[in-house]
Amino acid sequence: MGDVDRRSFLAWLGTGVLGATLLTAGRAEAAGDVTVLTHATLFDGTDAPPLRDATIVLAGARIAAVGRGVPAPALAGVRVLDLTGKHVIPGLWDAHTHETTMARTFPALHLVNGVTSIRDMDGSPATHDVLRRVERSELTGPRMVIASRILDGGGSFVDVHRLVATPADAAVAVREEKAGCADLVKVYSFMSPEIHAAIAAESRRHGLPYGGHVPIQLSVPDVLARGQHTVEHLYAFHASTSTKKAEYYAQLAALPADTGSWPGALAAMDRDAVTSHSAAMTRELAGRFRARRAWHVPTLAVLARTSTPPGDLPQDPVLQGLADRYLPRAVRQEWLDLAAAWPVWSPERVAQEAAYLEAELALVGELAAAGAPIAAGTDSGYLYTFPGFATHDELEQLVRAGLSPRRALQAATRDAARTAGRPSSGTVEVGKDADLVVLDADPLAAITNSRRIHAVVSRGKVLGPAERQRIFADVERAAQEDVVTRAGRSSCCLPR
Repeated sequence: MGDVDRRSFLAWLGTGVLGATLLTAGRAEAAGDVTVLTHATLFDGTDAPPLRDATIVLAGARIAAVGRGVPAPALAGVRVLDLTGKHVIPGLWDAHTHETTMARTFPALHLVNGVTSIRDMDGSPATHDVLRRVERSELTGPRMVIASRILDGGGSFVDVHRLVATPADAAVAVREEKAGCADLVKVYSFMSPEIHAAIAAESRRHGLPYGGHVPIQLSVPDVLARGQHTVEHLYAFHASTSTKKAEYYAQLAALPADTGSWPGALAAMDRDAVTSHSAAMTRELAGRFRARRAWHVPTLAVLARTSTPPGDLPQDPVLQGLADRYLPRAVRQEWLDLAAAWPVWSPERVAQEAAYLEAELALVGELAAAGAPIAAGTDSGYLYTFPGFATHDELEQLVRAGLSPRRALQAATRDAARTAGRPSSGTVEVGKDADLVVLDADPLAAITNSRRIHAVVSRGKVLGPAERQRIFADVERAAQEDVVTRAGRSSCCLPR
């Protein structure tokens, strides 16, 4: 415990004021630096009510104790932070990110915005290198769960994905991605049902979860029945909850082998399916998610962004201001080029996309109300969806969809950690990771208060206001210096 009087500290933990059940965990975790947070209001990420006048003890990178109204110890080497008037929540998760290989900018932007853990959904050796550098404290960044390279069918139009032409190829790809330290297998849109089935079987054989898109010729219930652990975005959700579902999937099954027409066909069907949406089928789908212990990651932040005319995005002073300050020049230029290349939307298209976003939000709200497990992810890294900042966008969109602020926060803490297979994370409980966010206002009263960050705690280290400003300045400086050579966009978002 360094300079801390270990015996006195453990005696304080054992006085009973923090509860006898906390003592064992306190003894086990009381190593390294000790920080005591006092007089905060704590939302711990569980279903418990907020704890007023909370004391949270951090020992090294773990939470050693949590109690109420506990006087802080007067011990040398123990750092005590008075958080009167502040609100503490678990560190946030982004369960669907990209471009973590922008090593000097993107990882730090997550962390400084309170996102202490991420799930990168397109892994590579470079991504794993960033993780190692973060863990060695050579880079500022969050904890990371890393997917395989994106596996897709041989007709994919995204040339940076790993293409698998046959079920045998799919099995080899899963084995090689596991050998490359992937935490999960990532699937995309343009694979045949046979290749998807082979990936499911081989992933199961090797004990790897797999998740990602719903391949275009399959429905959401189809992939859940095969054991897909996470379903990202909202592709196929309206077609899968339509009274015309059988008709739609007969049309999709008859599509030509040339996959160029597939995204447009699915988008048209999903939009048409809004008019035949079935609330009963949505409740049934939510039950399938629960029964299969699968998760939906709707990525509303990026869907809200892509429902806006792309050419308008660089004209938004807030969005372009963030891009100018924090994006490496190559990424900034790529986003500008992508926005400029998009055809100009007619007023009718603008209205249609806005209406469709409302339908997507309503569907997520129905799924949540029916008990579907939902985790917060943003697809950050794509078209003005900024790492870190986008997680707060996602929280606001989840509340707009009908989730309570509590449920939205759980989607970005406890439930995202469960999605990622990280039980040590996501709640403020004894023995859990010492990852927290300290806010100036109550996020349960207004979810927008999640942006009012006073401090971030990562691995037990407190990043206060001055440290956070230093990190922002470091990112801004790195963004102006970085010259990034990029092979192509790795985001998951399909053209709308």
